[in-house]
Amino acid sequence: MNRINVVVTGHGTFATGIQGALNLLVKVPDNWQFVDFSSGMSDEKLKENLDKAINTFDGETLLFTDLVGGTPYKVAATLATEKSGLAVVSGCNLGSLLETLFKNYSDVDAFANDLIDISKKGTQIFDVTDIKPTTSTDTYSDGI
Repeated sequence: MNRINVVVTGHGTFATGIQGALNLLVKVPDNWQFVDFSSGMSDEKLKENLDKAINTFDGETLLFTDLVGGTPYKVAATLATEKSGLAVVSGCNLGSLLETLFKNYSDVDAFANDLIDISKKGTQIFDVTDIKPTTSTDTYSDGI
């Protein structure tokens, strides 16, 4: 498991939504925190909450935000300019976060770059021509 700390944040219940989805799939490591940017919350309160989450850890931390340019991103970027050992990544997806859970990284920058690469590879268009004909004996399972 990855030893670099992770703080996920985003608009509304983005962060806790990601947490809930991850919990359905794997055990989320203790070094991951989830901080929502709730309706009516000030930038200052979000910064305080993110700072508190970051300070629960020792070592490098990756801040993952939902949208480039949104308030959670801007606040995370501000924190990254004020503290060393922080990287900010935005716009990735559940699949990329899930895949990084099972990797070890030498530093937070390697983690951030891999997260982007995994996200790009995992973003695809469904092509109906790739469907193979099914037979009456084919069965489907629930979920993944």
